[in-house]
Amino acid sequence: MVRINLLKLLKERGMTQLQLSEITGIRPSTICDMCNNNCTFLKIENINKICNKLDCSIDDFMEIVY
Repeated sequence: MVRINLLKLLKERGMTQLQLSEITGIRPSTICDMCNNNCTFLKIENINKICNKLDCSIDDFMEIVY
């Protein structure tokens, strides 16, 4: 299983889901789904946008949980 750590990253940076949506162009509902680990798939393009704007690695963004 993959765990998305987006909510944690946003809290660490003092940023809201809406702010991230605005600076990345990703729909707010998609950001919300990622924060709630409620995604059935992720676009690589969106992962890259988020990691670039939050200045984090993909390893920071997500992790594999066994």
